[in-house]
Amino acid sequence: MTDQRLRELFQDLAETLPEGHSHADELWRRRTSGRARRRWTALAVLAVAAVVVVGITAFPQEVERGTVHTPGVSPTPSAPSRPVMDRAPASADEAALPPLSAGLPERWADLPVVDSASGPVLALAAFGDGRIYMMKAGGRVPLDVKLAESTDAAGNGGTPLKPNALAPDGTRAAFPQKDEVVVVDLVIGQARRYPVPGFNEVVLWRGEQLLVEQEAANYLLDLGTGQAERQPYKGFTGVAGYRDLRIVSPEAGGWTVLRERGAGEVRLDVQNVTNEGSMPVGVLGNHGWQRDDLVARSALAHPEVAQGADVVVVADIATGRVVRTLLLPWGPSGATRCGKSGCPVRGWIGHDTVIVESGKRLLGWNVDTGALSRVAVLPESVTAYSLRPG
Repeated sequence: MTDQRLRELFQDLAETLPEGHSHADELWRRRTSGRARRRWTALAVLAVAAVVVVGITAFPQEVERGTVHTPGVSPTPSAPSRPVMDRAPASADEAALPPLSAGLPERWADLPVVDSASGPVLALAAFGDGRIYMMKAGGRVPLDVKLAESTDAAGNGGTPLKPNALAPDGTRAAFPQKDEVVVVDLVIGQARRYPVPGFNEVVLWRGEQLLVEQEAANYLLDLGTGQAERQPYKGFTGVAGYRDLRIVSPEAGGWTVLRERGAGEVRLDVQNVTNEGSMPVGVLGNHGWQRDDLVARSALAHPEVAQGADVVVVADIATGRVVRTLLLPWGPSGATRCGKSGCPVRGWIGHDTVIVESGKRLLGWNVDTGALSRVAVLPESVTAYSLRPG
């Protein structure tokens, strides 16, 4: 209601009163008449509305610091919706799942050893003979590079081939070693050694850089300059993928968070999804994997979700909201399905399918439809592998 319209209503009402009369007395006398009563009522409502609007706009009520004003009636907040939960079949029933055409050979044991093969490197695999092979559609080709075991500060040795060794384009591979990182050009077979001090145990590709993780320190290694910059954090929290992302879970209590360089942190909403509302801490072979605006990682399931099961979580990076989960139940005897840290995520195929390691089988989980499929069977002789992100 504008000031001009209010003035017109006041003028219209005044014209109904005889000249020389007190406006107040006349209004009171004629308030019971039909026409004046209608006009008076309309005027009163409009005037009150105008006063309220003007009062709010021009004279806001001062609120004392530290006080909370609660309305008399407030709507009951709705409970947060649980993410969609899919359920994998028992390990014994995985073979009945439909196959997924992912470019990877389904049965790695059937691939012959060859001196060379055309086509892209689909994966790297360490076999029981102690050699690392480039897995291609036409066979597996031995990788000719001298590598030592990846040793930690306590002297424990392990294979230098880590789940994140293969570069996203499949043309290079990185291997952590004590006091250095070895990067191999898989096209020409040339290796370059970069000095990085300490017991390096994990490498994560960051374009033309590598995040090198160890228990005592983390370094960001520039492959162009060879410079290794020490990071303000340490341990094994990095996420494989294209963004500089970490998943940080406190060892006791507190919230699990997603931290991204230059973008701060958000809380990862896994309080009632994973065991103790956290992710495994200090587990070298269980990293998160990022694709687009999503991140996937596995953990033990919360007891309220299932007694005796692993769970894979897919969350929105910007908000930390869990959008979908995959439950992998243990066997009837209570034996874990994949070990103490859960069934690890091993990468993505395309923009919608997460690769999950379930025992010696790789499963494809479509996070749009929830459909499960079988990707590959890993022979007992494979001790480590790294998939090329699809």
